[in-house]
Amino acid sequence: MMRAPRPGLCLAALLALAACNAPSASGYTRPAPEESASTEYRFPLPEPGERLRFRNLDRTYESKATVLDWLAHAATITFSQYPEADRLPEDHVMDPELAARDFAVSRDADFAITWMGHASFLIRAGGQKILTDPVFDHTLGPGTSRLVPVLPDPDLIERVDAIVLSHADQDHFNQRTLRELAARYPDVRVHVPRATGGLAQWQGFRNVYEHEYYGSITSEDVRIAAVPAVHGLRRPPFAPNSMSWAGYMIETPQGRIYFAGDTGMGDIYRQMRGHFGPVDVALMPAGTWAPRDFQKGSHVNPEEAMEIAGILDAGVSIGMHWGTYPLSPEPPTEQKRRFLEAGTEQNPSMVMRIGETIVLDGDRRLAARGD
Repeated sequence: MMRAPRPGLCLAALLALAACNAPSASGYTRPAPEESASTEYRFPLPEPGERLRFRNLDRTYESKATVLDWLAHAATITFSQYPEADRLPEDHVMDPELAARDFAVSRDADFAITWMGHASFLIRAGGQKILTDPVFDHTLGPGTSRLVPVLPDPDLIERVDAIVLSHADQDHFNQRTLRELAARYPDVRVHVPRATGGLAQWQGFRNVYEHEYYGSITSEDVRIAAVPAVHGLRRPPFAPNSMSWAGYMIETPQGRIYFAGDTGMGDIYRQMRGHFGPVDVALMPAGTWAPRDFQKGSHVNPEEAMEIAGILDAGVSIGMHWGTYPLSPEPPTEQKRRFLEAGTEQNPSMVMRIGETIVLDGDRRLAARGD
């Protein structure tokens, strides 16, 4: 009988393999908004003694997780040891033909959103098509397989004008997906947080913009601004927190969309509300919040997600970051239930099916669905 490989050996092997193929993430020259998007960027090594370490602007909870806790967490995900992580709600995934049909019908909509799973949305607004954290790969690594298909088929996307990447964690920054997108859409604008530009350009993108918090790029009628998030970054072989993390505010003639990325609770959201005004649509995390003591410092639970949406005065909040990959012990049925229950008449919440496209009208107070 063959013995199963020990987690420690597997993780060490993965780290060694990644170290052989990774570029430096530091030293990237950030372009000013007025600079040409075709500027050629390089990857100079840090100066001697220079070490980038990013921190949250504020934090209401400091995780006490140790390095050993993180290694145990990685091993648990790698070997799929969450027994209820694949308990999906009924009617969670659209019929592929129906998803493709609805996607095609809404192709010329003024304002539409398609959920392709996890934190991946295609937003159509302002005459542009914007992808958030596209992750279309079947696996995130050994043992971490996607629970649902990618719908609609990404090949149906005819054009992408912008991609926003919240941070470089594996479930938000997937190299295989990004390389395929770079080959298909060579002129796409890619928005990343500080120190992430080098890793983004390494995937083949040539129009990469690194953002300071509240820094923005405007293209025609669409303005994309990076906003603070409460998180952190662990992407071997890079040092922890050597690349930054962000959410995004996407301002279009049809409405203002907040994409949270990964985030925890903090005081940043009131400042955000004062800076931008009310949000029409908030794309909020609904999953990966357990075990709570471990995750609280960087991932909101559904109730906290809707508390943030309330601070932002969101017209409607759509759940994301759930029901796609087995990344935490809470079942997707609970993720969906609690997110919907956390919504109120003044602060409504809704969920979408994998592959679903919704067309939004001009009323920012959209009725939340309870299905």
